[in-house]
Amino acid sequence: MDRIRQAITRARDHKDAVAPRSEGTAQSIAERFAPKSPGDPDRFQNVSCNFERFGEHCIISNEQDPVLTAYRVLRTRVLQKMEQEGWKSIAVVSPASGAGKTVTAINLAIAIGSKPNLRPMLVDLDFYRPSVARYLGIKEFPSVLDYFEGQRTLDEVTLRPDVSDILLIANERVTRRGAEHLTSDRADLLIKTATEDYGSKIVIFDMSPALGCDDSIAFLPKVDCALVIAASGQTRIHELKETQRILGKTNILGTVLNKSPASMMPNQYY
Repeated sequence: MDRIRQAITRARDHKDAVAPRSEGTAQSIAERFAPKSPGDPDRFQNVSCNFERFGEHCIISNEQDPVLTAYRVLRTRVLQKMEQEGWKSIAVVSPASGAGKTVTAINLAIAIGSKPNLRPMLVDLDFYRPSVARYLGIKEFPSVLDYFEGQRTLDEVTLRPDVSDILLIANERVTRRGAEHLTSDRADLLIKTATEDYGSKIVIFDMSPALGCDDSIAFLPKVDCALVIAASGQTRIHELKETQRILGKTNILGTVLNKSPASMMPNQYY
């Protein structure tokens, strides 16, 4: 009888000893195969940039890049104003093509992404001359139009380029149905998902020029503010005035003068 009791006691002791290990093993397996959280960047496709082409397009390439200083100043002013107003989305527009809005949008995203816990999302919505992916040297990627046309999910078209901590939705296709896409529910879902689920504190949209097509006009009511890009010696005053009229009630965060001669820049020593 004593031997039976001893055997039962040993069995109970053994069960109590292995139970925590079994529970821990089951828990680790569950955690391993659990779905990734919405804000987990590992859910997105990683893509490589061609850094050798950055200089050609005036894209920030490293911490010693002189372009970085100017965009850090722009970044700080943009972030301060957007935080003050509670804004999360910004459209980068120009009156006409060639003012450098795409370069500004890319460099602004890279500069913001270099600060921790911001993870900006850059979205190419220029459906007439999409250039973001080309400037970054990214190839073989899904298009934002695949999302708007219902062929892919937002997760599937969101990329993680190997520059700064940014998310990217790129495009290489031209369409004349841009205004239809940009006024759809999918456009609203894009902004909502980026800011609420993907952990992006700011979403930057590279838009088509304001003059000449209605894409920007159709989309601007959905964003919090706009940054207007003008080119020194190229953008005319009447174009800026017409752009301001078109923007209507859109909050204009500011205007960037691009391509200005170095002699016009203050504090050249820095």
